[in-house]
Amino acid sequence: MFTYRFRELSVALARKSQVREALARELHLHPEQIFNLEVERFALDSRRKGEPHWSYNVIFETERPLKVSGNNARGLVAATRERESLESAPFAHSVPMASHVSVVGAGPAGLWASLHLLRRGFKVDLYEQGKPVEERFRDIRRFFADRIFNEHSNVLFGEGGAGAFSDGKLNTRSRNLFSETVLKDMVEFGIDESVVTFAKPHIGTDRLVLMLRKIRAEIARLGGNIHFYSALEDIEIKDGKVAAIKIHNASGSNWTPCEALVLATGHSARNIYELLQARGVSLESKAFAMGVRVEHPQSLINLRQLGKGVDTRLTGAAEYFLATPTLNKTSSAYSFCMCPGGVLVPCASEPGTLATNGMSYSRRNGQTANGAIVVPVEASQTLFGGLDFQRKIEADAFNVGGKNYAAPAQSIKAFLAHHAEKKLQKSTYPCGLVPCNMWDWLDKKICQSLAEGFMNFDRKIPGFVEQGLIVAPETRTSSPLRITRNNETLESVNTQGLFVLGEGAGYSGGIVTSAADGVRLALYAKISR
Repeated sequence: MFTYRFRELSVALARKSQVREALARELHLHPEQIFNLEVERFALDSRRKGEPHWSYNVIFETERPLKVSGNNARGLVAATRERESLESAPFAHSVPMASHVSVVGAGPAGLWASLHLLRRGFKVDLYEQGKPVEERFRDIRRFFADRIFNEHSNVLFGEGGAGAFSDGKLNTRSRNLFSETVLKDMVEFGIDESVVTFAKPHIGTDRLVLMLRKIRAEIARLGGNIHFYSALEDIEIKDGKVAAIKIHNASGSNWTPCEALVLATGHSARNIYELLQARGVSLESKAFAMGVRVEHPQSLINLRQLGKGVDTRLTGAAEYFLATPTLNKTSSAYSFCMCPGGVLVPCASEPGTLATNGMSYSRRNGQTANGAIVVPVEASQTLFGGLDFQRKIEADAFNVGGKNYAAPAQSIKAFLAHHAEKKLQKSTYPCGLVPCNMWDWLDKKICQSLAEGFMNFDRKIPGFVEQGLIVAPETRTSSPLRITRNNETLESVNTQGLFVLGEGAGYSGGIVTSAADGVRLALYAKISR
């Protein structure tokens, strides 16, 4: 048998499942002459407006050799099916770790670290300050209705982490063994197998909740102990090594011996940074980004991105990714975490503050699109300068919104004219909007970069300014701090036995890359005794 790859195989929208037939036509073969066909990657190609199609990268075999040059085989290359395995990866099983591991944080990084450590024979106790996802879901809905904030159970904290109440995008800039393992695990836990091969996979909050319940059950089946309502309160470090942790739960605060501590607390658990700094763990400030959320009619985004007459029941709701230099090319504005057919949500993590985020359900069939439009913020000269900057903007937004989690809002058109409106267009934000002039309270440099960015984006997506609504602020794109770690072992550079993962460590962004951090840790670890 002869093995080949074909790249960018075009398949009509309505013939998504007919990949073999499309490949046979391209190669002038009968479909039965193609063996062991496997889809490696596929994406929606909408570069020609009004004529989008599916584009597939496939690997397959034939009984006879094929000609790999010429117009009829422009995407054809000889190939091999050899693949690196997790077990043969560099550094596999090279990091000694105590056999009993305490994991703090049940977001993607903590869950996948727990899952794969258990699969490798470690004993795991997983501590989560929030609630199981079902209870957390009820708390969030209650907050939307009565505005009574729960510090431990909200859009940011609880089983699944911040990613459980987001768009559920599974994008990564590059696929590797660790991220591929995460996606395959998700299929095992009930997610459609297309997440492994689709270039821009998406789950949605509704399906994420179901998946999390299955992961919880599997961790329990493997012998792991999950402790909800259990917050990390302190860490004892002796001679540069983790010795014990103090956990606060309903029965009070208790010290527990600990030689291997995995921190996967997310970038919004600000008290953890303060605790680590007080205990002498190495931290550093880093660049991040802040800005606003914008909403548009989904029909506008569909029209501009896909073209006229395209059936979005076949393509799904359209997305955008926008980026532009501003301020004489010394700064920039760009879109982040765009949610087609989605809704806006408040995502405070501390009383008296307000931030916004976007989320989507699996069908992405809402009438409104939203996305963050943000501006880079340089690393602070002081360790907590970036965190203080976030807090100030969030506190100002809370006050401008009336101190009841209503969000400051303004049309993009009015924002560019520097004036507030008396009446705002309809929004999906559940806690109400308060008209304002963003220039009166939001950082002026951020406003200036946003203004230039909006004007540039309107040239790319006509109507972006005229039909856009700003809801502010968007402050939680990433952490303004990094817990410095050894990039091979994922262990703190100055605290033995402390392993730091995910967005809270400052080394990943998003569901898959955070979960991949957990897989990587488990792969490298070997039981020391």
